[in-house]
Amino acid sequence: MKKIFLLLYLCVILSNIAISQNIMDVKQYSFRSLTYNDTRSFRIALPASVYPNVKYNVLFVLDADYTFDVIASTAVYLQTFDYIPPTAVVAIDYSTPGNRNDVGYDLSGNSLDSSGEMFYKYVNTDLAKEIDRIIPTSGFNTLVGHSYTASYLNYYIDAGNDNMTSYILFSPEKMERMPGFETKYKTKSPCVRIITAMDDTEERQTFGRNLYENFQKMKYDVKLHSIKADHMSVIPAGIMQALTSLYDKYYNIDSIYAAIERSDCPLWETFTSINENNRTLYKQELPVSGSCISAFLWTAIQKDEKESIDKLRVYYEKALENENSDPNALGVMGDLMNKLGLWKEADYYLQRCLDRYKKLKQEHETLYWRRVYSLNVLPKLGQYKKAWKILEDGKKIYPDDKAIFCYYQGVLSITNDFLIKKGIEQLKIALKYPDVLKNNFVNSDEAEALLKKGISKEKGVMP
Repeated sequence: MKKIFLLLYLCVILSNIAISQNIMDVKQYSFRSLTYNDTRSFRIALPASVYPNVKYNVLFVLDADYTFDVIASTAVYLQTFDYIPPTAVVAIDYSTPGNRNDVGYDLSGNSLDSSGEMFYKYVNTDLAKEIDRIIPTSGFNTLVGHSYTASYLNYYIDAGNDNMTSYILFSPEKMERMPGFETKYKTKSPCVRIITAMDDTEERQTFGRNLYENFQKMKYDVKLHSIKADHMSVIPAGIMQALTSLYDKYYNIDSIYAAIERSDCPLWETFTSINENNRTLYKQELPVSGSCISAFLWTAIQKDEKESIDKLRVYYEKALENENSDPNALGVMGDLMNKLGLWKEADYYLQRCLDRYKKLKQEHETLYWRRVYSLNVLPKLGQYKKAWKILEDGKKIYPDDKAIFCYYQGVLSITNDFLIKKGIEQLKIALKYPDVLKNNFVNSDEAEALLKKGISKEKGVMP
């Protein structure tokens, strides 16, 4: 039962995704690097559709000539379906494709040559600032390396680099001497995920285990995953494991519901605790989305937690003041105000919901909201003409499903004694398309009964 109310909202979101040509947008950028005094290029992959006011966590990818595409597509897929928070994937392109000499890293001494010093400065200053200029970022940055560059990440960790929050090491190369890792971090110690391959050399597997044990001693947030792969296939085989492991304490909609079920606290306290967890660990606030509003506010309404209802209302009312708010979130808020009997508030949010979908050219996502608005809210305010028009507009938006809007007009008419003759006409049209009614969860027998009721009313009011 916990998710029945939520499913309609999720269906609205996922249908937007389904019709997209691609869930990922990749753009190439170039800029003048002060470090190199030359033009450098990089790429950014972002999800094609996001909530307003998103701040992205950033996944910086080394060896991007062969790692970027698979890592970016996996990261975008996972966030599109809410397994990980909003994440931008950045390809740290070398001066020429595959030119690891830019990294300038000495495996034997965990040190950098002059080229490496420049590259290190470029990544941490020039590139980082350019990314912040292009997209809104959260400050949660992850650096990804494979083999040689996976071991290179130990330089960042040993240096106490505060620009990077976490690291993913795919099959790190053996180092002659394990770094000391004696740097004391000013803020939070790093999060490290090591992925080794069962079919890789024993040398690399052993080094991965040794690294893991060293980081454990340092009390870092570290995990080691050994997967069925070889040295090169470890990336496509292991990136999903790496990312979900990195965000193992992240609350998405599924874990939010699980936490609500486990908690004996009021909903407002549970909301505050979950929000603080995501903010502290991953620098992400809970999104102002239809699914989150439903999870907390609808559950509070069901439990009749008046204090939680009031506090959640205030929180989401303020959050939804943004004119670019997610239309699905506006619709959910309107529907919940309707369930609270707050008709004027419901009117405000549902009208904004329809307007926002129209502005985004996504009116094909408004069927559910038109029904709620026209049949449940506007009649309470005596706005029957407006309700009729909203349903009439639906016929133009859904030409193959006109019959369901005819049925809704019949319901509006006969339930509220409004334009009964027209309502009867619309019901007769609707009944000619039983499959459309069935596909929209309307039983033809119920429509027939409503038609009979309308005919009886017409006879009673007509001279």
